[in-house]
Amino acid sequence: MRFYTLLLAFTLSFPFLSIAKDITPSDVDGGIKGKVVDKASNTALEYATVMVYNLQDSSFVAGGISGKSGEFDIKLKPGNYYVIVQFIAYKSITLNNIILEKGSKSKDLGELSVTPDSELLDEIEVVAERTTVEMSLDKRIINIGKDMTSKAGNAIEVLENIPSVTVDIEGNVSLRGDDGVRILIDGKVSGLAGISSRDALRSISSDMIERIEIVTNPSVRYDAEGTSGIINIVLKKDRRKGFNGSIDVSAGYPLQGGLGINTNYRLKKVNLFANYNLNYRENIGSGTSYREYYREPTFITEQENERNRRGLSNTFRTGAEYFINPNNSLTFSIMYRFADQNNTSTITYNDYQPAGTLMSKSSRIEEQKEKEPNLQYALDYRKQFKKKDQLLTASIQYFNNSEDAASDITEHIIFMPELPYAADILQKTANQEKESNLQMQADYFHPFWKKAKLETGIKLQIREIANNYQVEDQDESGNLTINPEFTNHFDYNEKIYAAYAQFGNDAGRFSYQLGLRTEYSDIRTILYETNEDNRNQYPDLFPSAHFTYKMTEKDNIQISYSRRIRRPGFWQLNPFRTYSDNRNIWSGNPGLRPVYTNSFETGYLRFWKNASFNANAYYRHSIDVFQRIERVTEEGISISRPENFASSDAYGLEFIGMATVSKWFNINGNVNLFRSLTEGDAYGINYKTDNYSWTSRVSGKFTIAKGFDSQLAFNYQGKMDTPQGSRLPSWTLDLGFGKDVLKGQGTITLNVRDLFNTRSHSFETFGENFYSMNDFRWSSTTVTLNFNYRINQQKKRTPERRNMEGDEGMMEF
Repeated sequence: MRFYTLLLAFTLSFPFLSIAKDITPSDVDGGIKGKVVDKASNTALEYATVMVYNLQDSSFVAGGISGKSGEFDIKLKPGNYYVIVQFIAYKSITLNNIILEKGSKSKDLGELSVTPDSELLDEIEVVAERTTVEMSLDKRIINIGKDMTSKAGNAIEVLENIPSVTVDIEGNVSLRGDDGVRILIDGKVSGLAGISSRDALRSISSDMIERIEIVTNPSVRYDAEGTSGIINIVLKKDRRKGFNGSIDVSAGYPLQGGLGINTNYRLKKVNLFANYNLNYRENIGSGTSYREYYREPTFITEQENERNRRGLSNTFRTGAEYFINPNNSLTFSIMYRFADQNNTSTITYNDYQPAGTLMSKSSRIEEQKEKEPNLQYALDYRKQFKKKDQLLTASIQYFNNSEDAASDITEHIIFMPELPYAADILQKTANQEKESNLQMQADYFHPFWKKAKLETGIKLQIREIANNYQVEDQDESGNLTINPEFTNHFDYNEKIYAAYAQFGNDAGRFSYQLGLRTEYSDIRTILYETNEDNRNQYPDLFPSAHFTYKMTEKDNIQISYSRRIRRPGFWQLNPFRTYSDNRNIWSGNPGLRPVYTNSFETGYLRFWKNASFNANAYYRHSIDVFQRIERVTEEGISISRPENFASSDAYGLEFIGMATVSKWFNINGNVNLFRSLTEGDAYGINYKTDNYSWTSRVSGKFTIAKGFDSQLAFNYQGKMDTPQGSRLPSWTLDLGFGKDVLKGQGTITLNVRDLFNTRSHSFETFGENFYSMNDFRWSSTTVTLNFNYRINQQKKRTPERRNMEGDEGMMEF
């Protein structure tokens, strides 16, 4: 536990670095000055923190940061003080009883020698090798270490290894079995998670990620969107002086390859950072579908699906953080992503009579080309006041995403007795989609007595999406005519105004946060073909409460409550039908109402010397939940459309455990057991579901030799019942090896994901006049070889974070 105590002390002391500032009122001539040096080499230490406290009541008075020559000069009024000098991985020193009399000039403290804390330095290096989990009052923070990077190539693969998170075969992310999760990047809705979020998350290299924040019951500081919680992906912005960076090169099977370059250059007042990621991936998938349609006469349809996705993406991100003075900083960043995809889909339809006689056989081939340019700008301002933890932040972000896709579709009749010489049906589709998003936000943190704090903030988000979809039929002469049945132009406009206030206090063993957020939503959709213009305007209140009781230094109990919302998205509201499979059509519902959820959670956290255990019980009550209902027409065409159900109740128990069994083996895992009850009416039918299910993840790391590790990870997703059927269980096993080379500056990793190719998406559906069974899987067994080279990053230290919540504890992952 001494390691955790030391690391936690370092983390909690870091806010002093951001508030340290020379006090320079015109009427103050006195103060203190000096020079901070390394005791062994007498080398000057730049960026050492010098903090001045009142000797009588220990209140923080002023502070400063040593310059390039190690010197500092802090202006002070007359009084009695004591001074603490700190530097990363060095032992702190304290100078007591420093007296400044009225009219005196600056007092020279001379050379202040500090010595390295070798034990702390070693331990800081070790923690960066391993992923760690920090527990705070309202969230769980996973600091991504080299072990996680070695078994995950991109953000989707990182999320697959995070407790509480599940990712299905298509890359859809769920939190505790609920897909109503909000994904943020650097605390904001990002252009990287825009129109095609799954492919965008795959373009974020794991080496770009500093940490993942899991917020299962968010406080009012966060947007109210996301009924199951929030996942915040925080990207790296290294602040160490000088130049450092890393290069990643990877190749794998099925055909894939990548290049990642991350650089950072810290000057005295400017921190420059740049990241580039190139990724090529080819995915091959296949599946089957079986449907019985009960009519006169009954017939059976079998489908065979083959898909091939080939995509090349380039992501470039650069920016600069300018330190106006020790208390004020300004950060500007720009990100550009361009993705180019070529997709092929082949569907074969076989129609049978009940006796097994083939009635017809046909195929549908679609070849699609798609381009996605995305551009994002962000400007952030941060002001740290003289008073500890008094902070003002402001940000503005704008991004523009677009998607331009074109498809050629060929339908070919292979066998149909009544049409022996039928000509092929040729069609072309074009889809143009544009999204713009403007976010402006300001937050203010004001401390009161010892550990009490008030937080307030305002936010504006304006989001506009325009989708223009066109289908053309080609006649026998080769002429193209627009098909009005499937051509549409749909606009989505969203404005959300928000404000919040939250008060928190840490009163010894007991700490709490109480807050209230208000959001006003103004959402408008327009379908131009039918002149459907729908507008919803509604105000909402979202309270939250979080309580923690520290029974001992090793035992914590947490209780929390929040009210959340899940607004229907663009595709859920668009009433027009998709056209990629003319036997299975999806459409939206412009009349969908938002989902409201009241979420309750209680948790217990226990630490031992080499292990930790976290148990959580949760309950969510939701009204107007979305459920897709499938119907089959007289022609045998399946149409799926989302509908609002009356209510849903979810109960769950989640257990997370981590243990270092020996120097060569550590293990971590989590189990989520839950029950969900859903009831509602759609199309005159009452649907009721009572579902028991569970998910689990277990990962073990083995140190084979110094610098040579292996990892084995098992993931399981249990059967999930739906109003019309169930999703069948699925499991995977991943294996990875990592070896340090080049005296620790490089690492070679070999990863095998889904070792036995067991990952699939299988579900069965029961309807009033049909039954269907579907199974699809990508060729998901992948082998990837990766080389990572670090420049001036022999050992990565724990990321420097300004902690505003106050950590409750840390455990190794």
